[in-house]
Amino acid sequence: MRLSECLNSSDVTTLQKIANSYQFDCSKSSKNALMQEILTHFNNRSFVADAYTGIKETTYRDALAQLMLDNRQEFSREEILAMVRRAGQTKEGADQKSMQRLLHEGWLYRLNSKGGRQFYFIPEDLRRTMREYLSENLKQQVEVAAMEPIVYRDENLAMVRDTTVFLDFVQKNDVRITKDGKIIKRTQQQLFTLFEIKEEVLGDVAWRFGYGRRFHDYPDRFALIYDYCYQRGLIEETPDGCLVLGTKAEAWKGQDEKERLQDIFRYWRLLYRRPIPRLKLCIATLAQAAKQDWIHVTSMNRLLSPYVGDYYYDKAQSVMEQRIYNMLVHQGLLAHGQLADATAVIKVTALGREILLDEEVTIEDAVPQEVERMPVIIQPNFDVLVPLETYAAIGWELDEVTDMIRVDTMRVHRITKSSVFRAFDQGWTGETAVEFFREESGGMLPGNVERMIQQWASEFGAVKMYRSVVVECTEEAMAADLKSMPEVAKHLRLELTKTHFLIDEAGIEVVQEALNKMGYHAEIIG
Repeated sequence: MRLSECLNSSDVTTLQKIANSYQFDCSKSSKNALMQEILTHFNNRSFVADAYTGIKETTYRDALAQLMLDNRQEFSREEILAMVRRAGQTKEGADQKSMQRLLHEGWLYRLNSKGGRQFYFIPEDLRRTMREYLSENLKQQVEVAAMEPIVYRDENLAMVRDTTVFLDFVQKNDVRITKDGKIIKRTQQQLFTLFEIKEEVLGDVAWRFGYGRRFHDYPDRFALIYDYCYQRGLIEETPDGCLVLGTKAEAWKGQDEKERLQDIFRYWRLLYRRPIPRLKLCIATLAQAAKQDWIHVTSMNRLLSPYVGDYYYDKAQSVMEQRIYNMLVHQGLLAHGQLADATAVIKVTALGREILLDEEVTIEDAVPQEVERMPVIIQPNFDVLVPLETYAAIGWELDEVTDMIRVDTMRVHRITKSSVFRAFDQGWTGETAVEFFREESGGMLPGNVERMIQQWASEFGAVKMYRSVVVECTEEAMAADLKSMPEVAKHLRLELTKTHFLIDEAGIEVVQEALNKMGYHAEIIG
């Protein structure tokens, strides 16, 4: 939808607000005059550039840039608000104000689509003008390599092919997994030798968490392949310690290679968005800045530094280079090269231009209902790493179901059998405990921890102790009559002999009353 169509479909009040925002000199009562004035200005590239550069608020400018670099044709209200929040508008009501500002300044238009639902549109010609400006502006902020790299790495569709190799390997071999759910190391080594892109089996590591369910167990690239296959139902972990092909594997293999890569990209971007909340803006910025030339990595780091911070022990530079650039290289969307003087450079590949810039790749963005807090990290050794600000929100529940180990830059708790049993005494169940840990870890609950909680749940209550009272009758008929009475039967615990049985303490008065009706007196002994 072009700008002229958006203006024509808008009411006069909307056009007046746009004209007032820029103090246009025209008749404010004539829709035609308003349309002509707005079109004249917004079709002037210099005006659009000046309007954008004139924005003082960094978070609002970032939200507008992210909006213009998005490939979607239309947006829901929730999608716009989510985008504004990710740009840094976290104060209460700030997202709503920014959204209204986007409308009043003519960057965004609220129109009715088929079925009467309201959607938000960016005019195609305005988006194109803004993208061209942003691309040129970003190019000026990075250092372009003066010559081609002497060597570079472009993995193209290798990740898709290696994912297929992994599925074939699982199908043809008996792949065993440990109690922690990890493929045994010898099998990992056999598998990795078959891949186009080789990786080494992980040794002992100080910490690895936050970037996937199995990130703790496998090297970066295979961790993504494994988590993707597990999430999409291409593989399954059986209770008896086997890894088998999932029900959706064959259908996945039948898809076009690029379709499979796009789905891996979608999964990766959602998976990594939690440790890197502004990942979408980072990718869009990088794609525009490096779409034509080789760019020095150090200058790209400076460009993205406002959008990337430390993630626990992962420093910002490591997040940019290992978690963003390297993972895009693994997906064939970015090439990594080296100049003659050993300077590292990157450039978007032809496949990356197709997927990141030209072809629409729709990713459903979850709409946060509140300001997101950092998730807890649950490790396979049952340790729970809790950011201090997160503990303030979930401390009561956490103290019920875990033991506190220590406090430094974050709190460290541990899930133990005794802590879980303590929670069960407070009314928790295996299901509620698992659900709590899943939710607070962002779905990153290790399989061995989940299985152990369920096992402890099955053990809890295996032995029960009751306070009971022995009822002794002198005649079998009397005992039979008592046990047959409905009011007595519901308190019956156990038959000991034909004249002796157990009732719970609450049934004492009921039995006494029944005996009185029968003409007997019950004496309580002891």
